[in-house]
Amino acid sequence: MAEAFVAVGLAASIVTFVDVSAKVLHRLREFYSTDEGMPGVFQDITTQLRLIADTMTRIEEGCKDYYARWADRKDAPSPTDSTLRRARKAIASVLKEKDVAGIRGALETYKSTLTLHFVERYRDSNTTAKESAYYEIPPLRVSRFVGRVKLLEEIGVSFASITRDRSCPKIVVLLAMGGQGKTQLALEYCRVARASGRFQAIFWVDASSSNTASHGFETIAAKISNKKWVFKNTEETVAFVKDTLGRWQSPWLIVFDNYDQPGEFGNITAYFPQGETGSILLTSRHAGSERLGVTIRITGMAENEGLELLLRQSRLEKSGDNAMEGKKIIEKLGYLPLAIDQAGAYISARNLPLQLFAEHYDRRKEVVLKHTPLLWEYQRRLGGDKGEATLSSFTTWELSFQQIGKDENERTMVGHFLTLSAFFDTSNVGEDLFRSYLVSTNDPPKWMKLFTSGGTWDQHKYQDTVVELLSLSLLQNVDIGASESRFSLHPLVADWLKLRLDFGSRQRYTIEAMVFLGNHIYVQDIDLLPSQTKMDMMSHADICLQNDKEYFLELDESNLTLLIEPALSFGFLYHDRCRYQVAEAMYRRALAGYEKALGPEHTSILTTVDSLGCLYADQGKLTEAEAMFRRALVGREKVLGSEHMSTLHTIKNLGGIYSEQGKLVEAEAMYQQALAGSEKTLGPEHELTLCTVYGLGKFYVHQGKLAEAETMYQRVLTGRKGTLDPNDRLMLYAAHNLANIYSKWDMFAGAEALYRWSLVGKENVLGPEHISTLATVGSLGNVYADQGRLAEAEAMYQRALVGEEKALGPDHTSTLSTVNNLGRFYAEQDKLAEAEALYKRYHAWGRES
Repeated sequence: MAEAFVAVGLAASIVTFVDVSAKVLHRLREFYSTDEGMPGVFQDITTQLRLIADTMTRIEEGCKDYYARWADRKDAPSPTDSTLRRARKAIASVLKEKDVAGIRGALETYKSTLTLHFVERYRDSNTTAKESAYYEIPPLRVSRFVGRVKLLEEIGVSFASITRDRSCPKIVVLLAMGGQGKTQLALEYCRVARASGRFQAIFWVDASSSNTASHGFETIAAKISNKKWVFKNTEETVAFVKDTLGRWQSPWLIVFDNYDQPGEFGNITAYFPQGETGSILLTSRHAGSERLGVTIRITGMAENEGLELLLRQSRLEKSGDNAMEGKKIIEKLGYLPLAIDQAGAYISARNLPLQLFAEHYDRRKEVVLKHTPLLWEYQRRLGGDKGEATLSSFTTWELSFQQIGKDENERTMVGHFLTLSAFFDTSNVGEDLFRSYLVSTNDPPKWMKLFTSGGTWDQHKYQDTVVELLSLSLLQNVDIGASESRFSLHPLVADWLKLRLDFGSRQRYTIEAMVFLGNHIYVQDIDLLPSQTKMDMMSHADICLQNDKEYFLELDESNLTLLIEPALSFGFLYHDRCRYQVAEAMYRRALAGYEKALGPEHTSILTTVDSLGCLYADQGKLTEAEAMFRRALVGREKVLGSEHMSTLHTIKNLGGIYSEQGKLVEAEAMYQQALAGSEKTLGPEHELTLCTVYGLGKFYVHQGKLAEAETMYQRVLTGRKGTLDPNDRLMLYAAHNLANIYSKWDMFAGAEALYRWSLVGKENVLGPEHISTLATVGSLGNVYADQGRLAEAEAMYQRALVGEEKALGPDHTSTLSTVNNLGRFYAEQDKLAEAEALYKRYHAWGRES
């Protein structure tokens, strides 16, 4: 009986299908009176529906016929039949088993026919999407691509290291700032993968926006369907590509290039086909893309690869001279591939010798960084339906800049902060530069509202801003600390931020940066700052002065007024770091500004004059120092009085000059006046009091009164709560001078201990290359030599000599003193050739002077 029910069910389904098909055909004919006016897809459907409907009709008729034959059988049992009658029908049924088998066979044939038809239709529909070999990438690969072998290997290793998931493709992200060559690296990986047969198919999608990504999927769909499929919308296209690739058994790769604006996509993963044979390579400058897969951060090119790229693009041979100059160029360009390629094109277009490029770049940075030849492989769609544009270093960073902030107002404020940062030393910009200004001013600039909550500094808002800029690859590194956050910019990004401004804006940013830094220096006690902090400040000051020199050929009165206080702060800093020439220039600038703005006896003028006196004294320019101190003393006694702290400070300084000049009576009188006044006004443990005591110790040394000097130095060392402070500069100096006395008394153990303690403290407070640190190094060498510890002595002498030559120059008296000491040391060791060379150098200087 089962066969009958099958036939009935099959026939019923066929009737339904034929009925629907007839209605569809009728409707199609109503829409189009002739096939010629019908779209191709509808013509195809019309033909197929006719054939299928005809076939179904025949099968329907056959099923009805066999069903009727079955229903007419007389041997079919009935519920009312007696037992005997049932037995007779059973015997008759067995005799007609052959007829039943025939009906069943016919039904099986009809079923097989339908099954074969749909299998063939499914196979036909997928013949164009079968796993053929595809290689669909844009023709953007540069003709002179330089291997970057390690990065290519890292991509392959990263794919291999990902654990295979049956439902997900392997995903690798190339993350870098604009201009680092992400696209070119991806193109080269595709080329290598194709050559090796790694993938059966490789496709390329421009992920600049959802529109460009959709266009890329349309291209892929057309390729894998041989253009036989027509889709209603983008969703159908994307779904078709994802479904087709997801079922492929052969390995495939899709590159999603320039995924730089995640906000353009609801979810980029909605474009990712699934399946265990798939791989996805994504390039991006946005840090948020890291979450998508294994991330490779691309930095600058290796030196050898950067040099090869430069010489290839410049069309120059790899000679020794070219290699040497080329290395300087790629270092100046921060090892950035796009910039190196542009520089090579610039050099080639002008047939420019490499040794002249540095001058061209310094004078014409903007021209170099915007230069692109007529045929330039670096292209990019700028979004929407816009065509592709030629990329230079400038345009690629401008794309990132336009993504800053939630709206135009926020972009303006964050852009100002980023641009101002470019006017400092961009290798290490600290939060305190900005925080200290906000704290110390009553009228902060409007853009600083970015970093405030309730009018006070909010470090978390600051961190949010720098992290956003890092995510856009406009910052190179960010270090979030508990007390301060720091960041760096690529040097070429800093150049671009400056060059995108007009000249007047560069001048204003230069002034603003100097004001911020000057304030940052002024609000802190330089003597108490760690050496590294002062080195960081000085690096910023150096850049500020470079900008000052470049953008201000001469200062007008308004600019001079704005830069008075920064100049004085810079002078303090450079003086502390023994950069005497620059310090003097800054003091002189401040003095000129104060004299013009305030008059000759203002306290700020007197402070600057006194600072100039200290600077001259440290250089041994005693006459100039005396003149400055006398002027400061007269002014301070008149304006502040004879017992004011500043007045006493100048008296003490003048005593030191008299001591150095051999005017011992005048020197002692000045010291005693300063000491009495400071003890009375400030107390015996005040810093100025102890500074005066220290000065008296030096005075007694000059007189040969070592015992009295020892007493003075001991008082300095015990004067502040009776404990040694390794961060107290005055104590470090006193310990060094006391060690000198012990060394003269042959108390080598005591001298060595004090020198060592002083050296450790100076290295921390002043830095290992400060001249005072080096003086202690040389003195420790003398103690080692006196004790016969020759190897240790030579190491100290060599360290002192190298440091002094760098800090002071080869002809400075301190440098030559070390030359003499080392020469004497070699002579005592019978190293006569070494000793002779040093003695000749020392005596040659003596004859010239």
